[in-house]
Amino acid sequence: MISCPFYSHRQRDFLYFCPHLANDAMNEKNDKEIPAYRTRLKSERSDRLYVQILEELTRNKRYRDPAFTARQMAEILHTNTRYISAAIANCTGGNYNMMVNKFRLRDACRMMQSPRYAHLTTEEIGLLAGFSSRQAFYLAFSRVYDITPRAYRLGLKP
Repeated sequence: MISCPFYSHRQRDFLYFCPHLANDAMNEKNDKEIPAYRTRLKSERSDRLYVQILEELTRNKRYRDPAFTARQMAEILHTNTRYISAAIANCTGGNYNMMVNKFRLRDACRMMQSPRYAHLTTEEIGLLAGFSSRQAFYLAFSRVYDITPRAYRLGLKP
């Protein structure tokens, strides 16, 4: 795998690692043809755009807005949604929604661990992290961590 040159010091964090299309192992797993829009975006441009997406999401905590879309991101970065999708797919193997949900989940976990948010319900934390509903939060959390947010939170208490 090739690391993203902009964030090589954070390779363990999936958001800062860039397994490009050159990584045949990922592509062989699906045995599907790669969409043309992904191959047209050059690796260097893909890396730069991916970093811009990360910066926009993190600097302004845009992931906390449940209505913030890939289209809005494309408008802010003066590009189109296909390039947004291609950059994320080339660098993470995932899509825009998966990436945004990872940010939200990481934020929700931090809030559940923090005494500062102890007065909030698990549902309120999910909404504060940017999920549009309790169901969306529980589904995303359970898929990634294989446990419900409530069970996770209860497991944190001494």
